Amino acid sequence: MNNSIAIRKTLKEYGLLSIGTFLIALAVKQYMIPCRIITGSVSGLALLLNEIIAIDDSLLVLILNLICLLIGTINLGKKFGVRSIFVSLMLPIMMKLIPDRQLLSGSYVAEVMLFLSLLTTGQCILFSLDTSSGGLDTIAEVLSKKTALPLGLMISLLGVGVAILTIYIYGLEVAISGSLITMLNGLLINIVSHAGNISFTKIRKLIGQA
Repeated sequence: MNNSIAIRKTLKEYGLLSIGTFLIALAVKQYMIPCRIITGSVSGLALLLNEIIAIDDSLLVLILNLICLLIGTINLGKKFGVRSIFVSLMLPIMMKLIPDRQLLSGSYVAEVMLFLSLLTTGQCILFSLDTSSGGLDTIAEVLSKKTALPLGLMISLLGVGVAILTIYIYGLEVAISGSLITMLNGLLINIVSHAGNISFTKIRKLIGQA
């Protein structure tokens, strides 16, 4: 009986992880990439480091993500590490399965808002299960746990820090745009997590953890 309950809980948990990962993949594939929406992220940090140590960008992103995952696992536990590995593996697969967009709306602001809506919802689902999609989100989650500061605030601070560091690569205009988008993302995470329709408490109750 207990095994049956545990299996159902695990299936619900990984089902929700899959939904959150899909929403993030959709945001990246349908909006971030075609609209060239730049945010303060591990990818931006990799471009900066590439100028210093001349290592392939993709390899740097992989190395940075592995470092972030290791830090997260050490500080947040093995369960966090296993879930995050699952998400990290599923994300590129889902992005591969999602078709490319052929037509854009023509409004950069509208594209950014749709991107943030999908991204924030996906992130909040993962965060509610003590998981992240990797990169700076993982570091933000660790810092939030250690300092008791809002998770959205930590994501904003880290993202803006990376965006500022990459000014000479992307240029001032893109860096400012990336900083604003990252701050808005952090603000939306705090709003959704406390008062949105996808609150952390509701999701935990849904899988029987509350």
